[in-house]
Amino acid sequence: MNTKNRKFACPRVLVIGGGLMGLWPAALLAQRGCAVTVLEAGKKSIGASWAAAGMLAPASEAGERLEPAAVLDAFAVHNFGLWKDWAARFEDAGHDICWRPFGGLLSAFDEAGLQRLERTSTAASVLDLKAARLNAVAMIAREPALCRKVLAGLLITEEASVDPRLVLTALKALLDNAGGAVRYNQQVVGIEQHNGILRVVCANGQAFEADRIIVAAGFWAGKIEGVGELKAALRPVKGQMLALEAPDNPVRCVIREVRAYIVPRGNGQIVIGATSEPGLEDVDTHTIDIARLHAGAAKIIPVLARCQRLGSWAGVRPQSIDEQPMIGPLSLPGVIATCGHHRNGVLLAPASADMVCAMIMDEEPGVYADAFLPGRFLPC
Repeated sequence: MNTKNRKFACPRVLVIGGGLMGLWPAALLAQRGCAVTVLEAGKKSIGASWAAAGMLAPASEAGERLEPAAVLDAFAVHNFGLWKDWAARFEDAGHDICWRPFGGLLSAFDEAGLQRLERTSTAASVLDLKAARLNAVAMIAREPALCRKVLAGLLITEEASVDPRLVLTALKALLDNAGGAVRYNQQVVGIEQHNGILRVVCANGQAFEADRIIVAAGFWAGKIEGVGELKAALRPVKGQMLALEAPDNPVRCVIREVRAYIVPRGNGQIVIGATSEPGLEDVDTHTIDIARLHAGAAKIIPVLARCQRLGSWAGVRPQSIDEQPMIGPLSLPGVIATCGHHRNGVLLAPASADMVCAMIMDEEPGVYADAFLPGRFLPC
């Protein structure tokens, strides 16, 4: 029996990966009555979602690209709207996710920075997001701790940040409350189908059966046997980050500059990121890289030079070869992928989860689905 054409009122669903891309649809499907089990390779969820800074910045991210990506940018704006609703839902459920809707501030200290402001301003206008050019005086009035050498900036009010680690905790609670489960230390190595039943095999020898499978294992999804089309389409991009202790909370909104981005948590901690190291899939941190990030942040906010480091870490972003997410069915019937979100995984998580859930339940996945189908990489 072909599971692609077999309909289930409440299918048994296995989700491979316990990050945002896995836990979010898992929680939604469990709330709809599906029997959901998440298989996480580690002893806890410490993948790319855990490592992320948590910026929700559709216009700023669009400005990072030299060429526009109209559908992806529109998808990002759609997700930002969903995040506003989800922030309220998490709060109503008693979950703090460190929701900080204070906007994003791009700062320019040289000609390259000014050009970046211009690109981002254009992107914000196209996306119908509010952005205001600020001169140096206005920038310092907005963020008094800024370096006095700043030339200009751009304030984008429709941007925010969250703490992804708190979001993971909140989603896990929603999943648990709906009757779903997470199985840790279950590194999936293969997916197979026999007599219409999907079967997942783990490195420890355990196997699980399901009616539907969601592959949400980030870059590592490409290493799973049975989903070969992902291997050629995914690339690792390592990123190192650090956290600083800043009890006086010198920064209010997210500040971005070419040397670093600065994400305040509002609780005496500031997250600084991030390196971009294509092709690397280890999660080691290196003293010289962390020191460079710290120094770069201090060039923007001088007081940060005196802040103590609370810790450093690294994650591996999953980047597709065309830098667009991959959301949709794979060639193995009944298997849905959601990966390849690269540096925008946190921002794009809620709508990606909605699309995956619709596909699992054989419903209309929405207007963005065709653009992100994994089959676009298969030969005609």
